[in-house]
Amino acid sequence: MKPFTLTLTNDAKFKSLIVGLHGGSYSSAYFHVDEKHTAALDSNGLGVPWVAIDRPGYKGSTSSYPIPEGSSYHEILGDWLHRLILSALWQEFGKPQDCNSMVLLGHRLGTPGAVIAAAELSGEAEAGNPSSSPLSGIITSGFGTQAATISDKQPQRRRLTGVARAHPLPPEVKNAVMLPQGTCDPAIYAHTARLNEPFPAAEHDVALLTVFAARFRTEWAPRVRVPVMIGIAERDAWWKGDEKHVRDSAAAFRASHKVEGSVVRDAPHNLEMSYWAQAWYARCFGFGLECAVGFARAG
Repeated sequence: MKPFTLTLTNDAKFKSLIVGLHGGSYSSAYFHVDEKHTAALDSNGLGVPWVAIDRPGYKGSTSSYPIPEGSSYHEILGDWLHRLILSALWQEFGKPQDCNSMVLLGHRLGTPGAVIAAAELSGEAEAGNPSSSPLSGIITSGFGTQAATISDKQPQRRRLTGVARAHPLPPEVKNAVMLPQGTCDPAIYAHTARLNEPFPAAEHDVALLTVFAARFRTEWAPRVRVPVMIGIAERDAWWKGDEKHVRDSAAAFRASHKVEGSVVRDAPHNLEMSYWAQAWYARCFGFGLECAVGFARAG
C-alpha cells in the first residue's frame, strides 16, 4: 500500500509530519480501518499531516532478507528509517506541506525500529550534523519493557526460527488477543481477515527477548533526545498493563527532556481499532503539534 497524504483543513503555524509504523501481521491499513477508526479524522481536524508505510517484507515493500549475522530485522528497519525512508517521506510529504519536523508513531513491532532510528537521528543532532529527516518526537503503543505473564489471553507461542514468512493468526484467535469482546465496535471484527497479513518471521524470531530487549536500556532508548509519549493498554495481552510498567518504560529514555506515559484504562492491545481509537489519536496528534512547537523554539 502506498503511503497516503491528506488535505488539511486549517493552517497550523508549526506542524509535524506524523509517520505511522504498523505492528506485526498488519499493514499501513491498520491506521485507516474504516471511516470511524482512522488517523484521518484527527489529521484533518487538527491540521497535522499524516502518512503510514508498509514495513519491510509487508505487501509490496522491499524485504530485509537476508538478515546479516549479528543483526536483526529491527536493526535493519531502524537503519533504513534513519538513512533512507524518513528522508524520502520528508521530501515527498513533509516539506511540501510546510512541516518543520517529523514524529514517529510505532505500534508494537513498529516501535523497535522507530526507537533505533530516533537514537541515530538524536546522535546526529547532538553532534551538530544536519539531517535530512528532522525528528521532533516519537510515540509508542502496544510495546514496552515488561512482558505480560503468559496466560490463556495469548496464543500459543510458535517457533519461527528458519521461517522466512509466517502466516498470521487465525482471525478468531487474533480478535480474542488483540480486541477482546467489549473493547471495540462489533463491526470492527468484519475487517480482521482483510487486515490480516503474513509477516516476516525475523521480526519475532528472538528479537524481542534477546536483541531488542537486551540493548533497549543500554544502547538505544538512552540515546533518544526527542520527546517521547508512551501508551500502554491495561488489557494488553502481550504487556503488563500497569503504572509500574509505564514508569519502567519511560525511565529508559533518560536523555529525553520530556517523557510522558500512561495506562489506557480497560483498553485492549489494538488501541487504534478499539473504542479508544479516536481519543488515542487525538492525544497523538496533539502531541505532534506540541513537538513541532518545541522543535521550532529549540531551533
